[in-house]
Amino acid sequence: MIFPNLRALDTHIKAGALLPVYLLYGEENRQIEAARDRLVKTIVPEGDSMNLLRCDGSGGEVDWDGIADLLWSMSFTPGRKCAVVDDLNPSGLGSTGMNKLSELMAQPMEDGVLILTVRGSAKQFAKKEAAATKLLNLCDKAGGVCRFAAMTRGDVGKFARQTALRLGCVLEPEEAALLADYCNLDSLRLRQEVEKLAAYHGYTGKILKEDIEALVAPTVDANVFQLGDKVLRGDFNGAMAIVDDLLFLQERPESILTILTMSFVDYYRAAAVRRAGVAEATARKELGYGGSYRFTKALEQCGRLSRPALEGSLEILADADARMKQSAADGRTVLEVTILRLIELLRREQA
Repeated sequence: MIFPNLRALDTHIKAGALLPVYLLYGEENRQIEAARDRLVKTIVPEGDSMNLLRCDGSGGEVDWDGIADLLWSMSFTPGRKCAVVDDLNPSGLGSTGMNKLSELMAQPMEDGVLILTVRGSAKQFAKKEAAATKLLNLCDKAGGVCRFAAMTRGDVGKFARQTALRLGCVLEPEEAALLADYCNLDSLRLRQEVEKLAAYHGYTGKILKEDIEALVAPTVDANVFQLGDKVLRGDFNGAMAIVDDLLFLQERPESILTILTMSFVDYYRAAAVRRAGVAEATARKELGYGGSYRFTKALEQCGRLSRPALEGSLEILADADARMKQSAADGRTVLEVTILRLIELLRREQA
């Protein structure tokens, strides 16, 4: 059974006729956790640790035999039994793990419920990889499946403002959008950051841009988006500050260059879409961006760049990639020179 969204799943849970298996997956971690906790609370009374088993599935090593023993065993207490496998990695299951899971789902679990969560980007499902597809089909046949797609930038910003308001603070749209970018549209992390900012303000007053910049550490992706923006604005010192932050977080120089290059590829594609008059929804589908806000950011930024500037920028980045691969090249120096060259090129084009 496929549940199209959290509301449909919630209606199903309230009806009380629970299924033996649930797969909760997607990019929206907060909603996945909310749905998981709602199911667990419905299945097992609070404090009943004997009938609840929680496992971490991120490493691929899951005690499926132990889960089977719990779910198939006779219960000596009223109510159901529940096993939760969090952060399951479908490709990490291997043939043995997948076979054990198949056997588990093939047997009737009259009083047992298995909950599987796959959090994060869930790219294996989007790419229809074999393990993810098999897991999806197994769970659909044996129970229920619900995907929690990523929220849009606007939705996350609205959620941030509502959360701040509940905590007694005001978060203006511009600051909410900045915080959404810093958290890479992860509403679970965003909620935690709003709670921290509200506590800092004593649960009153306005949360300012300066507060966010001082107290919230941007995700790696958010830092890279900011890096592209700093380059476009000609802010060399700001760009290098971000590079040094990423290097401090042990990001490899090659990775920083690759993602910076992808930012300019996004700008190039967005500019081409604008010139051709292609609808954004069509472009997203054809270019494989889906719900990612990368393309939204690129559409916002590409108006600053001429076609020669974009082509020249990509040539500079390709040259940097070649130099980065030389064994004697210092990664930070290559990034520094590349950023200088990009800023100089863009200044000449805008003059």
